[in-house]
Amino acid sequence: MTTLCCISDCHLGYRHRLKLQRLRDYENVFREAIKKAIELKPDILILCGDLFHHTRPDPKSMQIAIRNFMKIADSTNVVLCVGNHEIEGHLGTSYTPLFSEIHRNIHVLTTENPHISLNINNKTVGIHGFQYIRNRKLAEEELEKISNETGNNDVNILCIHQGIAHYIDPFEISLQVLRGVAQKYNLILIGHSHKHQQIREISDITPAYSVGSTERISFNEWKNENGFIVFRNLDFGNPEFISVNSAEMIKISENIGKKTPAEINSYIEKLIRENSGKKCLQINLDVNVEGDYLDIRHDWEEGYSEFEILDVNVIPKINSEEIRIEKLQINKGVIREYFEKSGMKDKTELLELCEKFFERYG
Repeated sequence: MTTLCCISDCHLGYRHRLKLQRLRDYENVFREAIKKAIELKPDILILCGDLFHHTRPDPKSMQIAIRNFMKIADSTNVVLCVGNHEIEGHLGTSYTPLFSEIHRNIHVLTTENPHISLNINNKTVGIHGFQYIRNRKLAEEELEKISNETGNNDVNILCIHQGIAHYIDPFEISLQVLRGVAQKYNLILIGHSHKHQQIREISDITPAYSVGSTERISFNEWKNENGFIVFRNLDFGNPEFISVNSAEMIKISENIGKKTPAEINSYIEKLIRENSGKKCLQINLDVNVEGDYLDIRHDWEEGYSEFEILDVNVIPKINSEEIRIEKLQINKGVIREYFEKSGMKDKTELLELCEKFFERYG
């Protein structure tokens, strides 16, 4: 039985919100994903881009990647695609192509090397792709070009790290162009969007999937499942999703109406207690503040060290009929006008501080 594992968007080296533990989270789930993949004894492991978060990965991230690839490469062919976080210009600062030099079974897809043919269980499997291309016209031209050069393989797989229309914005590949080349392939794998899902507009021609990510890089992804996908016996219509132990994350956005600062603080405390088991928590509250906005607590992270990230945002509502800024150019006069119309003209120290910052940075 031929087994294919597909992992994408690991973002090794990313220090989310500058938190050291978040840096470790990306390392841990990458190790877990590789470990679970090894246990499946795959014939091919494909990484669909953004293995690293930076164009010049730190030494530890490089070490983690190399050590884990060396664990699997003796028994498995490893194919890498170069993602947008790993590249500037035309392979200008990408280190990913160097992995093809450390083991005979590690292969990297680029415009210089867009076709890889592997002999797996008496079948030739062609894997085709190229590094991330930011320009839509160039990306679509390259996709059409390599799709006309797939050769006489028993199985052909497209692996690219690009934005696909309707799935991520901005995009580099339209659904029309992707549909136009889909019949050339038996499977299409896409990195970049971070959400594991079937690309339904293409799958009526060829099974096509956004692989997903191993860890979330923002609170906008808090509902995403994290893991990788597996195809057994080249059954591309029925992928198996393998979860990894990513950091628990939740985002709360509410409009809580009119509240005093004390009521707002109590409400935030209640939400924090209710979600104490989560590693990463973001709270966004729209509120009509009945009192002084500065009396709302803003140092929540200091009192709740059990969270890796605790991000609390209170957005006060302002009646546009009450405050109208008439000056068009920002200057000290605009700052003073805002303070007067917002009822804060007695906050002289704050006004002076705002004027000071404007003089220095405005």
